[in-house]
Amino acid sequence: MAESQVPAFFQDLISWYAFESLAVGHRAGLVEALLAGPGGSGEIAARAGADPRATANWLAVMVAAGYATHAAGRFSVADDAVSFLSAQLPGVDSLALLDFALALGTRTPQIVEATRAGAAVPGLFACDFGAAVVRTSAPMYRNMLLRSWIAAIPTVGARLEAGARVVDVGCGDGTAVRVLGAAYPASSFVGVDSDPDAVAVANRGVSPDNVSFSGVEPDVADVILVFDSFHHFSRPGELLARWRSALREDGVLVVAEPSWSGELDVDSSDRGSVIGLACTFLYCDVEGRTGEPDLEPISPLDGGRALRAALAVAGFDDVVAHEVANGYRLYVAR
Repeated sequence: MAESQVPAFFQDLISWYAFESLAVGHRAGLVEALLAGPGGSGEIAARAGADPRATANWLAVMVAAGYATHAAGRFSVADDAVSFLSAQLPGVDSLALLDFALALGTRTPQIVEATRAGAAVPGLFACDFGAAVVRTSAPMYRNMLLRSWIAAIPTVGARLEAGARVVDVGCGDGTAVRVLGAAYPASSFVGVDSDPDAVAVANRGVSPDNVSFSGVEPDVADVILVFDSFHHFSRPGELLARWRSALREDGVLVVAEPSWSGELDVDSSDRGSVIGLACTFLYCDVEGRTGEPDLEPISPLDGGRALRAALAVAGFDDVVAHEVANGYRLYVAR
C-alpha cells in the first residue's frame, strides 16, 4: 500500500515506533556510534558498548524508518538524516527532542490525571524534562535571537546598545541571556528562573561579566524579556502587574510567544502544527495549572487575544506585535 493510502492512525503509529526506537538508541549511544562511520552491526555495537543482538535489532528499525541504509552487511547514516542525528539544525536541537520524548513518557500517568481533573502537578516538568526543553531551543537563541528577534525590534536593540538593566524571566539554562550579554556589553542582564535546577545549570555555564542568574526577580528593570515561557506561568495577571511595577517609567516588556492565528482551521491545516498543539496539550498547559480558573496560564492558541487583554489590564497600553523566525511573535509592551 502506498504511504499516502495508509490511514493517519497507522502513519502515526509507524512514526511513534520509529521515534521511540531512535530515542532509545540515542540514549544507549547507538546514534553516536552509527554517526562515527559505516560498519557492521557488531562493530557499531562495540563502538557504543551495547549488546550486539539489541544493536542489530535497532539497526533494522533504523533502516526501515529511513534513518540508516544497509548494503552487504554494513550500515550507514542516510544522507538526509545526518543533520538531524548530529544536531546540526540551526533552529532546534534534534537530539534534545529525543530526550524530551523519553522524559515526557515517564510522566504520562500524571499528565492523564491532570487532563481528567485540571489540577496542578507541581514540579512535574523539572529535572531531566526541563533540561531537555531548554536544550531543544538553545540553537534557536544562538542563531536567531539577534539577527531575527532583536533585529525586528530596533528600538529595544538601541536600548540594549546604550546600556540597560535587563531581566530575562524563565531563562532556563541561560543561553539567550548569554547571547545578549555578549552582544550588548553596556547592559547588565539577570536571568531568572523558578526552577532551582535551571538556575544551577545556568550558573555553571561560562557567561560574560555582565550576566548573572538568580531565582528571584530584581525589583527594578529597564527591559523585561519573557521568551517562550509566558504560557507556562500561572497567575498571569499578577505577573504582568508585578513586571509593570518593576519597569522604570520608560521601560519595556518583550514577550515572545508562538504565533498562532487563533483560528483553529487555519492553525491545524499544516500537519506540522501537531507538534505545537500537542506540546500545549501534554506539557505547556499542564505545567502552569493551579486548579483555579481565574489564575490559569494564558495559552497562545487564541492568537494572543487573552495576552493583549491581560497586558491592558496591567497597564501596558502600547502593545505592538512582530512576527519573527521559527514561528514566534514578539509582543513589545510599554
